[in-house]
Amino acid sequence: MITKEKEENSINLSFLENNLKRINQAILEALPPKNLSKISKAIHYSVLNGGKRVRPQLVLLMAESLNLEVKQKTIDLMAASGELIHSYSLIHDDLPSMDDDDYRRGQLSCHKKFDEATAILAGDAIQPLALEILTTIDDKKLRPESKLKIINLFAKACGPRGMVEGQSRDLEAEGKVISVEELDEIHHLKTGKLIEACVESICILKENLPDQHLKAFLNFAKKFGLAFQIKDDILDVIGDEKIMGKPKNSDFRLKKASYPAIIGIEASQERAEILCSEALEILTKLPYKTERLIELSKFIILRDK
Repeated sequence: MITKEKEENSINLSFLENNLKRINQAILEALPPKNLSKISKAIHYSVLNGGKRVRPQLVLLMAESLNLEVKQKTIDLMAASGELIHSYSLIHDDLPSMDDDDYRRGQLSCHKKFDEATAILAGDAIQPLALEILTTIDDKKLRPESKLKIINLFAKACGPRGMVEGQSRDLEAEGKVISVEELDEIHHLKTGKLIEACVESICILKENLPDQHLKAFLNFAKKFGLAFQIKDDILDVIGDEKIMGKPKNSDFRLKKASYPAIIGIEASQERAEILCSEALEILTKLPYKTERLIELSKFIILRDK
């Protein structure tokens, strides 16, 4: 079992900071000029406001693990695409008709900083931009059919079989008593599908990757994504507002289904740790350079925001 006392001194996350610079540069280069319009200002405001960048980190670390032969620019564009899809979903999630959150990452939500219509349109613009970026990849070592598979993966992750359906079920569950299994499925759609797409998209780029290794990486991604969401639910209850950048107990205020509400804080933490330990076990058995993926997974459980 992973505990803060056992692990806090053993995790070296300096590589995440180095990756972050690379990720943010790729995202910035993909955006329209900031002063192009009100919408572009809202896009820059929402996308470049910090965040853990977990999804693009997974893209970079997976590429490192599998020692891919494609251009670094190819990986950077894929990382930027994954983060932009996530950013679009956050803008829409914060809207009054959705989760009605006034703050995101310590600053006003997009609809509070600008207005509701601008926030909707900014999100609407970011989603196709994420897919457009993938079409611009120019790499002789990336076959056209592989590029199409990657675009398809990301499109599915944010569509009616992914994030959109997950958000719909999340809204429908407000104020209701649901099972842990139903909540797992909500978050698999809302959060897990995109995380899995980030992992699988890199697997597509690896020549002759055995099917059992692909399945193992996808199993890792599923456990990683669920552990990540459970930890988010826990921090909503016990986290430090100054560190998180938003008020505590927002799930409770909205009567949202959450793991602490269904099984309690202690059981939620235990389940997250078990999922993370299982994810780590998968990685350690694979014949690739997964050390930094392992460190990222530990960070997900030990983080305080």
